[in-house]
Amino acid sequence: MAKIAGIIAEYNPFHLGHQYQMETLRRQTRADYIVVMMSGNFVQRGEPALFETDARVRMALLGGADLGLELPALFSTGSAEDFARGAVSLLEGLGCISFLSFGSESGDVEPLWKVAEILAMEPPAFSKALAPLLSAGLPFPKARAQALAACGLEEEVLKEAAKPNNLLGIEYLKALLLLRSSITPVVIQRKGRGYHDQCLEGNTAGLSPDPDRNKPGSIQKEDFSFASASAIRSAILEASQRAKGAGNFLPLSREILAQIPSALHPLYTGRCPLPIAPDDCSSILNYQLLTCIRQGWAFREFSDISPELEGRLMQNALIPQSFSQRIMALKTKQYTYTRISRGLLHILLDIRREDMARCRRNLDYGYARLLGWRRSSAPLLTILKEHSAIPLVSKASDAPHILEGNALSLWHQHVSCSHIYHILMEQRYGGMAPKWNEYSRPMVIL
Repeated sequence: MAKIAGIIAEYNPFHLGHQYQMETLRRQTRADYIVVMMSGNFVQRGEPALFETDARVRMALLGGADLGLELPALFSTGSAEDFARGAVSLLEGLGCISFLSFGSESGDVEPLWKVAEILAMEPPAFSKALAPLLSAGLPFPKARAQALAACGLEEEVLKEAAKPNNLLGIEYLKALLLLRSSITPVVIQRKGRGYHDQCLEGNTAGLSPDPDRNKPGSIQKEDFSFASASAIRSAILEASQRAKGAGNFLPLSREILAQIPSALHPLYTGRCPLPIAPDDCSSILNYQLLTCIRQGWAFREFSDISPELEGRLMQNALIPQSFSQRIMALKTKQYTYTRISRGLLHILLDIRREDMARCRRNLDYGYARLLGWRRSSAPLLTILKEHSAIPLVSKASDAPHILEGNALSLWHQHVSCSHIYHILMEQRYGGMAPKWNEYSRPMVIL
């Protein structure tokens, strides 16, 4: 059977580092196909995706992927654990994925395996150390790090486990262990700027000024010039604000385009994708908070809203604020910006604790929604249809007829979230916004 590699991603947005991962993955595994499980219109950091799903899957296909699938909103907006468990379970359900690739700071899988094994098994020493730390009010990431140290892990392993990309990689490995999966992890060392680095220009020391260096197949291992997705997002949103004031489409500078594969440049220089910013969610969130109060719904009913966070939120829930202002008003040492952002997003999207709990109990009962593929990869569709243990949704209107139980609930909630995203686009861009919805959006076929 063909070798098929999977990547779990947001592509928020797709950049040179993502192209490098795909090229390196093909070279190391000799994979015949790369399947991407991509977040939909809302992402794990608790925000709307920069660009709508259609634009991002097109970018992924132009950047080297053979086929794109969509990760349902309940998983794509969940904690790192829920994000990883949901995505890995869907790839496992396809029945034909040989490899799972993800980035890591060091590129060494061994220390990550050591941590993942403890988190998957939860030995008594770990549980005994974790409980009092959480009771004392320590943020979960710090409490977990200290509990891992109590299990005798070496200092170097703990340092690796604390790095941003490695945190998610550990969750992928833990999910593979819990699912008893035969999928082989392929760790690729991350190149370029740090995960949270806001500098758009990379470290180009020692690089020749080659205008073709961002074309497929031209990225070399020693190329350290990749900016972080965070920096690219910020630059695009800043350019978008200037363009909005002028009533024009998004003009990207040479510095931004230098971080994007050349195959994607026509998407930005033509009728550009329309970016959405977190603060575009402000009006809908303010309305949802008022609705909760009027209906008597406790904020703690929503995923990622703790009783303590609920109390703080009640203090200013009636005050109209921007999305980012409300996060900063709630932020404490115990609650990170991203954790609060996810909680508020779950209120906005009406994603409740019981919804997440249901999904965790029914990980074997999901679906795979096809977003797009390359015509040259048509045999891959046949392989998926022959081996998949979960339903494949290629036409949205068929979903209510072929899905049932948890898969159908996942679908309805996901579609509702995507419709909210389209409202955000209409609210910001008016007549420039695309007029399709989840049932009329065309398939992306290149």
